[in-house]
Amino acid sequence: MPLAQKVIATITVPGVYADKNGLSLKVRPTGTKSWVLRYQLNGERHDIGLGSFPDISLADARKKAMEFRVQINKGIDPLEQRKEATIAAVTVEDEALTFIERHRAGWSDKHATQWLNSLTEYVFPVIGSMPIATVDTPDVIKVLDPIWLQKPETARRVRNRMERIFDHAKAHGHRKNSENPARWKGHLQNLMPNNQNSVEQLESMDFTRLPFFMRVLEGEDSRAARCLQFLILTACRTSEALGATWSEIDMINRVWTIPAERMKNGEEHQIPLSEEAMQVLRDTGTRGRSEIVFPGTRSTTMLPDNSLRRLLRKLKEDCTPHGFRATFRTWASEKTAFSHELCEISLAHVVGNATSRAYVRGNQLEKRRPLMSRWSKYAMDRVTPHHPIMGKQPTPEQTTFI
Repeated sequence: MPLAQKVIATITVPGVYADKNGLSLKVRPTGTKSWVLRYQLNGERHDIGLGSFPDISLADARKKAMEFRVQINKGIDPLEQRKEATIAAVTVEDEALTFIERHRAGWSDKHATQWLNSLTEYVFPVIGSMPIATVDTPDVIKVLDPIWLQKPETARRVRNRMERIFDHAKAHGHRKNSENPARWKGHLQNLMPNNQNSVEQLESMDFTRLPFFMRVLEGEDSRAARCLQFLILTACRTSEALGATWSEIDMINRVWTIPAERMKNGEEHQIPLSEEAMQVLRDTGTRGRSEIVFPGTRSTTMLPDNSLRRLLRKLKEDCTPHGFRATFRTWASEKTAFSHELCEISLAHVVGNATSRAYVRGNQLEKRRPLMSRWSKYAMDRVTPHHPIMGKQPTPEQTTFI
């Protein structure tokens, strides 16, 4: 027998009560009541909820059920339509905020803040309100174009973050099987101009001048100077050196382990510490007094992001902190016989294709020790301690070689 509105209000026994045309009322042990339409399409049975009683009356439930029946008779699946409507409601900003919250537990507060700030400044104003399911390559290019050449490092980070957000959306069913519009390899690399030659980002110091500069730097009595020394001797990135904590440093085994959340490629990286790098750590005087190796004015805060750049400007050097990685790489190529692979791993670069990486799982830490030791000795010992000229390029007569 079909249900009646008055009868429904009196039902208290849990169960499923059929009405007609596949419509039924589900009564749960808690006493809540909801409408369900059962239908069959393409040989498969489906249930779709129509709302709760008494918010949806019997008459309204029957009306909704008939509307769905009309669609079903046309071969349209109302569940798929509902799913697509739900997906269409998820915007880029919604997905990005979900992604950040999902990963926040494994990130430092600073890293999470950097993610949010970069997206808020560059992404949300342009495509933040767009359904993430509909964003395509031209939309991503619209975000990147204003900063691609003017702020290359920022642009690369924003692109990488968008790529991860789109992958996250696809994994959660918020995007169909389409190309990630922010993917670089084989996609945006064919559409965006080269921004790797930015003067701001790639200015590096000639490796023949480095030992002299390290002597000048030795005379600077500041945390920024010690941090810059450590950055050079370990060939790490600026953010990695600034954010170094004592819990990451193994003073006994002389290894610095940078956690995945602080690495550009999202993978843990270990750096063997030379005696020279260990001495810099001892010289900081912050062990036991601060969790941060190179703290700012307060022991609980890091040095400002631009502190190393300011120091280089003060010393009248045109290079950038990041450029010392290129200095290391050039020296290793021209002055040593260490393999290309070993040098690239020392810079935390991905080496080889996916197949080769699947078979080579180690980080070659012990093989890298001689490389980093030789680099440190070159940087610290090549110039005599009493160099007469400060701030100028030393002449061959003023330089002693190992």
